[in-house]
Amino acid sequence: METITNMLEKILDDLQAVGGVELCAIVSKQGLIMVSKEASQGLEREAFAALTATLFMSAESTTMRLSAQKPKSIIVETKDKQLIIYEAGPNALIVVFVGNEGYIGLILNELKKASEKTSNIL
Repeated sequence: METITNMLEKILDDLQAVGGVELCAIVSKQGLIMVSKEASQGLEREAFAALTATLFMSAESTTMRLSAQKPKSIIVETKDKQLIIYEAGPNALIVVFVGNEGYIGLILNELKKASEKTSNIL
């Protein structure tokens, strides 16, 4: 029998197959890691999870005040990387850190599918 952790890891494997994803994780909205996959070493997973959850909650608070709507996703773009935070149900977020070689359109499409799968599992 497949465990919840194994099912969530499979979702992350599918995300990494798109290419360009340096780190992907499913975290609780409280900032705790459920599962994660790294393509490169050196990133602090726990801090990454906590900071991305905080960022999402701040954006959620802001958009609720401005438009009375919650965001589905947040994209933070730097010179050569993108951080994408995608809501996955009421209690979870899927977070990906993408390098220059990543195809954002494909990743966003895969994130939508991953969000639905994650929401159904949790």
